[in-house]
Amino acid sequence: MGLKKKKNVIILSCCMVACFILYQLYFFLTITSEANFNVVVPVLDYNSIKDLLHLRSEDDKYLNEHGMIRGIYYADIKTYRPDSNKEFKCKTSHQKIPFERVNDDFCDCEDGTDEPSTTACPDGIFYCDTQSPRKQALSIPSSKVNDGICDCCDGSDEWLHSNGNKLLSQSSPKHYRFYVSQCPNNCNK
Repeated sequence: MGLKKKKNVIILSCCMVACFILYQLYFFLTITSEANFNVVVPVLDYNSIKDLLHLRSEDDKYLNEHGMIRGIYYADIKTYRPDSNKEFKCKTSHQKIPFERVNDDFCDCEDGTDEPSTTACPDGIFYCDTQSPRKQALSIPSSKVNDGICDCCDGSDEWLHSNGNKLLSQSSPKHYRFYVSQCPNNCNK
């Protein structure tokens, strides 16, 4: 094989390797950028386990039907898992507490991040279940959770009330409210 032919084979091989690397990089960036803009994928398939809800314990009352802790921002889900020492790290104060103290109706963290589903922390924030990364997160002060008034457009803030209790609905376009047995989902209106 001549020198010119070897040179052409080497150049062609380098071009093919460069194209392959660019192709892989393009799809990697496409997949990671799509992952940042999609709504959170449920941890559990609710339809397949709805008949097994009797297996849930009292400790699971702070989990929504998708198996996620109620009241947390979808981007912060990874911070609501215990570390290797079974501890929870507060968001802004970086204080560490035992994970069992998350949602125990006592405000352990100065920033209130250990009580996303309760009204224990006066400055706490409850994020509604319906969240979209392209819009501002729907949130309410945690003092409005389970107060009998539907504040979230999806009604996720009134998760503790049974169907027998009367709830005050979300505000309508004309600012009327009415009593309902379950908060309606008005997020897509």
